[in-house]
Amino acid sequence: MVAVTPRHFVGRLRDGARLVTEFLTDRGWQQPREDRLIRPCGRLGVHLPNGAPTRYDPWPKWTVWGAQHRGAQVAWSLTVRTSVPPELLAATVTEAEAVLDEAPDGTREPYVRGLLALGLIPLARAGWSDEVDPRGAVSFRPPDLYANAVARIPSGLHELRGTPAATVSSYGPNSYWDAEFTAGTPSRILAAFVSELASDQPLLRTADFLDLTLTRPHVTIRSLTAEGEESLSPAALAARTKSSTPAPAPVSVSSTPPPASATAAPANTASR
Repeated sequence: MVAVTPRHFVGRLRDGARLVTEFLTDRGWQQPREDRLIRPCGRLGVHLPNGAPTRYDPWPKWTVWGAQHRGAQVAWSLTVRTSVPPELLAATVTEAEAVLDEAPDGTREPYVRGLLALGLIPLARAGWSDEVDPRGAVSFRPPDLYANAVARIPSGLHELRGTPAATVSSYGPNSYWDAEFTAGTPSRILAAFVSELASDQPLLRTADFLDLTLTRPHVTIRSLTAEGEESLSPAALAARTKSSTPAPAPVSVSSTPPPASATAAPANTASR
C-alpha cells in the first residue's frame, strides 16, 4: 500500500462503491435498490455509480442529495464522476448527517441556505490562491494549479437551468473530475468536501492502482508502514480495514522523481 499527497492527484479507490455502501449501512442506512442508499429519516440519500455508461452519459456518477423532510423534493445535491476519491464523499455525507442531527426537533428546514462561497474558506486556510471576478464569483486554486474551486452568486437561474452554483474540479492525471453543487447546498457541506480535498494528510491506495508514470515532482508517494498509519485519515483507514483485497508487501516508492522524467518509481528501480 502507498500513501499519496496532494489529494487531487489520488483518484478513486478500488471497490469504492462497495466501501461507501458498507460505510453507510454500518451506520444504519437502508438500501432499497442496488444503486440507492437512504438514511432512515428519508432526508438524505446517495445514488451509487453502478449504471453502465451510455451514449448520453458516458461517465457514471455519484449523487449525494438532501431533502428538508421525507418525501419532499431535493433541496440540494452533489454530483461527481466516479474518479473522485470516495473519502471526499464520506466526509460530505458525514457533515450532512451532522446538519440533520443538530437541527432542533420539529425543524421544517434543517438544510439552511446561505452564501455558498463561504464553503470555500478552508481552501484559503490551506494555502490555495483566490480570485474574485467582476460578476462576484470567487475561485481558488492550489499552488500546482491541478485543481480549481469556484462558487458563483446563486440565483433562480441556477435552479431553472440546472447549472451548478459551485464546482470543484481536479485535473490530476490519476484523478479527473468535476464535483457540482446546487444552489441550495449549505455552505458547511461544501466546506466539508473541500476540507477533505485540501487536507495535507495522505490517502491510501494500492501501488498497482495508480499510474506512477503520470505523477509530478511535487507529488509524494510513500510506502505504508505501521508507524505511518497514524497519519492517515479515518476514511482511509476504514477503507483499508474493509478492503477484501489482500494488502501487497510494502513497496518502496520515491517521493522525489527524477527531474527529467518527473515520475515516481519504486526505489529499487530508481537506483538502477
